[in-house]
Amino acid sequence: MKFEEIKALDEKYVLQTYARYPLALAKGKGCKVWDTEGNEYLDMIAGVATNALGHAHPKLMKAISEQAGKLMHVSNLFYIENQAKLAKMLCEVSGVKTRAFFCNSGAEANEAAIKISRKYTGRREIIAMSNSFHGRTMGSLAITDKKKYQAPFEPLMPETRIVPYGDFDILERAVNDNTAAIFVEMIQGEGGVKFPKKNLGETVGYMKDMRKLCDEKGIMMVVDEVQTGTGRTGKFFAYQHCGIKPDIITTAKGIAGGFPVGVTLVSDKVGSCMHAGDHGSTFGGSPLACAAGIAVVETIIKDKLMENAAKRGKELLGGLEGARGLGLMVGIDVGSKEKAQAVKKDMQNRGILINVTNEKVIRLVPPLIISKKETDFVIENLKESFSSAK
Repeated sequence: MKFEEIKALDEKYVLQTYARYPLALAKGKGCKVWDTEGNEYLDMIAGVATNALGHAHPKLMKAISEQAGKLMHVSNLFYIENQAKLAKMLCEVSGVKTRAFFCNSGAEANEAAIKISRKYTGRREIIAMSNSFHGRTMGSLAITDKKKYQAPFEPLMPETRIVPYGDFDILERAVNDNTAAIFVEMIQGEGGVKFPKKNLGETVGYMKDMRKLCDEKGIMMVVDEVQTGTGRTGKFFAYQHCGIKPDIITTAKGIAGGFPVGVTLVSDKVGSCMHAGDHGSTFGGSPLACAAGIAVVETIIKDKLMENAAKRGKELLGGLEGARGLGLMVGIDVGSKEKAQAVKKDMQNRGILINVTNEKVIRLVPPLIISKKETDFVIENLKESFSSAK
């Protein structure tokens, strides 16, 4: 179908909840995609940090194809070999003695974390950070500090408190005997690729102080790794840069390279409170989804894609003035919504797809397989685009 035909069909039959780019993508290979009109683009969005292995990766395609010919879905009424295998892999790479709950998205992973925190502690209050994003379901929305998302759906989950991101003194004063959990993103993706502190070194101190506070008060430390996980920052999970062990880790996006998988990793101690019937997911951890997850995790480790993310990220951060981030999670604040949109449009015309987050921040979250030649191409074109958009 031609683009205009697809657009007309979408506008007639699809609920209009997305502000879409003026193109429809038809195929991809590696870090490149092509639209329905045959135009080629370098994909610096990667399904919003989801296509960890890029597009049409042979190992991922093979895993999905072979599993589809065996079993796609059987429900969690049965033991699932791939689910057990992927759980083992994720628990091992986490560096924390954990157990996994499988679902389908980051929001669902955070919903599970809210429930588990409340059940384990017997408390009700959840503390989250200003400028946070944890999802759009009713529970995760309550701990997402975005009024434009919240306002139409209020009242939200009660006993939720938002504190300034990065201010440990205020956080410490905010906790009380009813605090069940503190939710934190070590780097805020939707919030504009922001650290809680000025740099990684200070952020490490902040995260360690939070861990100590949670230990002292019996509070669950929940680290949202939905966007920062799966090797994107140069380590499998971003919190591993800090030398801490969260009580609960939530992740999704890149875990299965584009196939919907969400995971809540829960420490053994905390997970002991959950029993049959306490939580569930019809599609979570299906044989097909977990086959994709196994292929992605194996490839990231065997092909040293975390190391590649660290190297390519340094090139982007070093080559772009004002860039911030870690690994292949890079943001550049261009100062205004208008300039950000102008740069996005210009880059599309140059054959590079980029994303704007927090209205004025250019966000670069490409596949972990991206090459130096491709990052150099992005740097060159972004510099030209920034100059022309002044």
